[in-house]
Amino acid sequence: MRTLSIFEPGKLVLEDLPRPTLTPGNAIVKIEACGICGSDVTAYRGSNPTMKYPIHGLGHEGVGTIVEVGENEQGLKVGDRVALEPYVPDFTCHMCKEGRFNNCADLHVCGVHKDGMMTEYFSHPIRLCYQLPDELDFIRAALVEPLTIGLHGITRARVSAGDYVVITGAGTIGLMAAFGCRSYGAVPILVDVVQERLDFARRELGMPYVFNSKNGDLVEYLKEVTGGSMAQALIECTGAAPIHAAMHDYVWHGGRIALVGWPHGMTSLNQTRLMQKEIDVLPSRNSCGKFPEAIKLLQDGVLSIPQMITKTIPLEETETTIQDMIEHPGDYLKVVVEL
Repeated sequence: MRTLSIFEPGKLVLEDLPRPTLTPGNAIVKIEACGICGSDVTAYRGSNPTMKYPIHGLGHEGVGTIVEVGENEQGLKVGDRVALEPYVPDFTCHMCKEGRFNNCADLHVCGVHKDGMMTEYFSHPIRLCYQLPDELDFIRAALVEPLTIGLHGITRARVSAGDYVVITGAGTIGLMAAFGCRSYGAVPILVDVVQERLDFARRELGMPYVFNSKNGDLVEYLKEVTGGSMAQALIECTGAAPIHAAMHDYVWHGGRIALVGWPHGMTSLNQTRLMQKEIDVLPSRNSCGKFPEAIKLLQDGVLSIPQMITKTIPLEETETTIQDMIEHPGDYLKVVVEL
């Protein structure tokens, strides 16, 4: 079977590997589509601090069709169309027992710590497979996993109706968080330094509040939008050190900040100001229990899906596409690989 593997930064290899065999507790899924995530791009660049090389099968945003499965409590059967939750816990640690599987002490993420989903057939735990509605095609369903990341950040920041929510980073995850905020009745304020992304968010996705922090005073803009109160919450989707250093200025006293974007190294926080304003800073790791909610939101048409997907490509074009994404980040949101 065709598998796109990464052996080291800058080296993707299309391999021909044996098809996996069925094991207890797993299903064999024919992968139909897999999105390219920003973490796949940083893995290729060598700037993903969590990546373990080599990986047979890049990618973790996979959807497909079950071709082999044993008896299971989920009632899944051969022919079912599923989205795959890529965060594989041990299901036994104290966090797993509390239902916080994303925070498992021995978590393995597909395509990062273990083999991933840019492959024709994939063996995956049945309990991490979620049935897709018939009306949600595989290309659109490839947005399920990134939507769960935004939704988990929203949960961590305790966003509620009427909140102003600053979202730093207008890439795929930031936009997913923005759509999620709107579905909760909150008001997203998108911030980025790539003007093309902000223009797209306003023009194509109908986001009313966008701001280029490279060209102006973000604090003053937030005062203007919120009537001087500042935002109740912030969802940080970039991992950028300058934002971490200043994010206390963007929320009001008692505000909540969810850290969704992975930093590329050590960052500094202004603990004095965080304490003076008693701001809750909440790391947000992957997602937990959000796949059913994300599937329902996509099914209900909450997202402007056609505009979100920049293009679809065959597996063979993945490396050249990633290279172009590195060179021209403003030209891309979500690319989906069709298998």
